[in-house]
Amino acid sequence: MRTKIIADIGSNHMGDMELARKMIKSAAEAGVGTVKFQSWQARKLRKDFPDYESHYRRHMKTELSDDNHRQLIQWCKEFKVEFLTTCFDLDRVEFLASLGLKTIKVASSDCTSFTLLKKLMEHFEHLIVSIGMSTDEEVKQMIHFLRNHKVTVLHCVSIYPTPLGLVNLERMNWIRSLGVLAGFSDHSLGTEAGKLAISMGAEILEKHLTLDRNLPGKDQPMSTLPEEFKELVEFAKLAEKLKGTAHPELSSIQKEMREVYIGKWGGNR
Repeated sequence: MRTKIIADIGSNHMGDMELARKMIKSAAEAGVGTVKFQSWQARKLRKDFPDYESHYRRHMKTELSDDNHRQLIQWCKEFKVEFLTTCFDLDRVEFLASLGLKTIKVASSDCTSFTLLKKLMEHFEHLIVSIGMSTDEEVKQMIHFLRNHKVTVLHCVSIYPTPLGLVNLERMNWIRSLGVLAGFSDHSLGTEAGKLAISMGAEILEKHLTLDRNLPGKDQPMSTLPEEFKELVEFAKLAEKLKGTAHPELSSIQKEMREVYIGKWGGNR
């Protein structure tokens, strides 16, 4: 099975819908099958959140209206990619479900937000949950809570960018041992960690997308360029081909080789 690659546009569109359209187009041209956005309402930000005013302004600028969501979905259809979003807000659940979405993303910060998870389970067939900043016990609790639902759990390191020495991809195998599908939300620079995750059988590889790392915004400098996404897409295709099958039939060439070489030194004849 080929790793599903998600280009996380997040808030890198900076509230500019034409830029968002260009980003969707560039992801599609790179061969990416899914682009992801973020759905919040700035007015719901906690008033006691550190540096509230600056965070409120940033979230207000990049907040997606109902019409923005519909427009983005239309553009995704135009460029033949799947639309996905992260739901940060209980009050956005029913609206997002009304858009016909079957899959929803849950941010690391909501790994144990059980009220939100319960409501998302009621409205979406598949939950993709990141677990950055979460302890082993919290991850186990979340998986138990979602035990009767389709869920893919993404290993994630909430350091931006993540140093390669802290990527810890072995955690995907631990996630699998808990009985769920595993993937990787990659915040490292370059494609090395993503390629290893693909090689290790990640169901999903998610990375932030930017068209220019010099653009304003906290995520732009650690985001991935379209040409790097293209490299990852091609690697995922190659990895799928190289993995092959556990019980392949002998090819005609190998059968010919058998006739020539088996028994060459007198054995097996």
